[in-house]
Amino acid sequence: MTQRRDYIDELKGFGILLVVAGHFIEQYRMNFSLVSALFFCIYAFHMALFCICSGLVARFSPRKLVTQQLWLYLVGQTLMLAFRAAVLRENFAETGGLLSAWLLPWRHMWYLYALLFWHLTLPVLTWLRDKGGVFGSCLGMAAACGLALAGGLTEWPFTLVRVVSFFPFYAFGVLFRPQLDALAGYAAAHRGARRAVTVGLLAVYGAYFVGVLLTEPIMDSSAWLFHDVSYAGGDNPVYRVVFYAVGIATTAALAAVASGLHGFAVLGRHTLAIYLLHLPILALCAEPLQLFEPLRGGPAVLALLWALALAGGTVAVLNLPPIQRAFDFVGNCWYKRKV
Repeated sequence: MTQRRDYIDELKGFGILLVVAGHFIEQYRMNFSLVSALFFCIYAFHMALFCICSGLVARFSPRKLVTQQLWLYLVGQTLMLAFRAAVLRENFAETGGLLSAWLLPWRHMWYLYALLFWHLTLPVLTWLRDKGGVFGSCLGMAAACGLALAGGLTEWPFTLVRVVSFFPFYAFGVLFRPQLDALAGYAAAHRGARRAVTVGLLAVYGAYFVGVLLTEPIMDSSAWLFHDVSYAGGDNPVYRVVFYAVGIATTAALAAVASGLHGFAVLGRHTLAIYLLHLPILALCAEPLQLFEPLRGGPAVLALLWALALAGGTVAVLNLPPIQRAFDFVGNCWYKRKV
């Protein structure tokens, strides 16, 4: 393994493709079983993958928390606010006021919002991992899952529900970093292991895809998909346990597979601009431009290919060097400032 632990960049590159593709194909989710099946497969693990990757690379730094993470969140919220006002023509007075719209996360911004809170837990998580070994990591994981499961009993203010419900994935990345590194290192040296894991993943998710595809009517379990409501709002503690197990197992399997890949690493180092800007582009395509409407009643395959083409084009544009350099500068202008 290289010092950069390239398998993490491979995972992040694959993950950002899933995030963008999932958001774009969602436009057709309730129109076609084919799209719904692919959507359910992506949402079974894609945010678990991203959260675990964040935990794998996390290092506690109060300076980073303020000058990079908090800064990025506020810059992103400012961009989203301007877009919502100028393009979507939102009336902020009807949704809590301008200050609330700026401070509380809009749609995908919840992830940067959650990272601010998760970063504060790093001293405890790393202490459990480094001082307690595997036992300490298991203890920390049990506490993280207990908190997240108990969190479903509460109607959280300030849109904190996803901060709590997705925390076990981040905690797993921090607590089991040595084990995931070792797994990726072993898989990198053993092609047969990678192939076996790949076949297993394809078989499991292929069966799940077919199961959702054949379900009538089209599945619409929003609470189970997004975990953005309490149990009273439709979530389910048993399903959350399954959600954690599936997300962790899939990410561990993908870490083994990714150790032998070399196609996503460059993209994995350039996820910030893609993550921040892809959803405004999607909103622009969906609402003012109405680009999804012509195929909404057409063949499912064509609709899916159209949504994926729009997603791919968005990733390609946002990955252009000028955009990447601009966002790298904005994101690190305080954190990497020479003092």
